[in-house]
Amino acid sequence: MRGSEVPAADTEATVAPDGAPGAAKRARRTRGQLGLNVVLQLVAMVAIGLLVYPEAATWVARIGHNSEISGYVNQVDATAPAERQRILDAAYAYNDQLEPGPLTDPYTSVNEDEAERSDLYLAYEEMLRVSGTDAIGTINYPRLDIGLPAYHGTSDEVISKGAGHMYGTSLPIGGPSTHSVLTAHSGLPHSKLFTELPKAKVGDTFWISVLGEDHHYRVEETETILPDDTESLEIREGEDWVTLFTCTPIGVNSHRFMVHAVRLPDSEAPQNETLGGDGVGLGFPWWAVWFVGGSGAVAWLLFAPPRKKR
Repeated sequence: MRGSEVPAADTEATVAPDGAPGAAKRARRTRGQLGLNVVLQLVAMVAIGLLVYPEAATWVARIGHNSEISGYVNQVDATAPAERQRILDAAYAYNDQLEPGPLTDPYTSVNEDEAERSDLYLAYEEMLRVSGTDAIGTINYPRLDIGLPAYHGTSDEVISKGAGHMYGTSLPIGGPSTHSVLTAHSGLPHSKLFTELPKAKVGDTFWISVLGEDHHYRVEETETILPDDTESLEIREGEDWVTLFTCTPIGVNSHRFMVHAVRLPDSEAPQNETLGGDGVGLGFPWWAVWFVGGSGAVAWLLFAPPRKKR
């Protein structure tokens, strides 16, 4: 009996050392594979996020634009009619007394009055101001899906969040012998702004709303010019013009794409186009579907248990 027990003990002594290292190796391999899969999942999610980021950022930026437009419309509605008329009368007087000098391209240099915050520029910033908002109006270009608040000046901060009114040009309230100029960035990763403007066509209509008044314009001409060529921005006696412009080509920004539009009589203005307080539609967030769906597909490929062979 004792003789038979010795081999059994020897057997356990020899099997255990062989089995334990094998199980430990398998456990380490499993943990290593799991760690690698987690890293791959994170890398895939980052890659998918980078792909959908422009669409996601534009969608979020549009929420901000619509909120600003809605706030402006609400503040205008809350302003007494007599006060609105007083603000408009002051703006009309400003345009009548305006003596346009050499205009400064905002993408290459800053206007001297704006840079020095001169008394003239500070007075300009008080024009069209409504309590509770920094916006001075809104611009809506339906065919290009542009709906933005408009602000004083063309500082980088302004034209990165909406349309900036170029100081030295007529305020965007319409009227004979006026030429208002508005600009915004294009090609920004976080917002489209005027990215679609180079797709403008002669005959398009858009409108600018200021203090509850809508002014409709029809595109008469588009052109690509050098930054210092501002001849086309001059006031035409007795006429009402608006010019929209942005940098082109995107990423190079060596030229300016100009959209020149003339005021339409109220009788010719489109009757089915109205700017609601919520701005332009957001559209469905397909970017979220792509991100969640893509991330889920990668997770299934990496973490789904293997099928057992029959």
